[in-house]
Amino acid sequence: MRTVAGPQLIHPDRLTPKGTVFEGVLRPGELENLADELASPDGELHYRVHAALDASRRRVVSCIIKGFVFLTCQRSFETFRHEVAIEDRLVLVDSEEELPPFEEEGDREDFVVATGPVDVKGLVEEAVILSLPMVPHKPGLEPEGEGGGMETERPSPFAALAGLKRPGTK
Repeated sequence: MRTVAGPQLIHPDRLTPKGTVFEGVLRPGELENLADELASPDGELHYRVHAALDASRRRVVSCIIKGFVFLTCQRSFETFRHEVAIEDRLVLVDSEEELPPFEEEGDREDFVVATGPVDVKGLVEEAVILSLPMVPHKPGLEPEGEGGGMETERPSPFAALAGLKRPGTK
């Protein structure tokens, strides 16, 4: 197994059974496509990416990413720390024709078309973006509708219609 320093590119056509390991730490603010999702560029993302040929000679990339980013709660608009813990397994294929039918894909690995070198930083960034909640909520806040949320205080729109109904009419 070989650890790479410098530009971190996975060359699918050069993978060996022993594989190559890419390790490092990224600040979320360094990831251009992630920036729109963040409340702050601060945080830390530790990654370990292992790219190798498996026993079936498939090109497999295992990604472990741990760390944290800062998001904005969509209810309170407060900044909060969001923990990131990702373990992905990707199988690199040369073309869309090599992708298995969606029904046959397993939950343990995803298939990705890679026609050239794969940038490790981009791979980490994409995995983090896909792991983020669609609607971030600060931990510990009560869900809407419980404990005095706006929904429990709002009268039914049908109750207002009932008040407009005149006595004796149908």
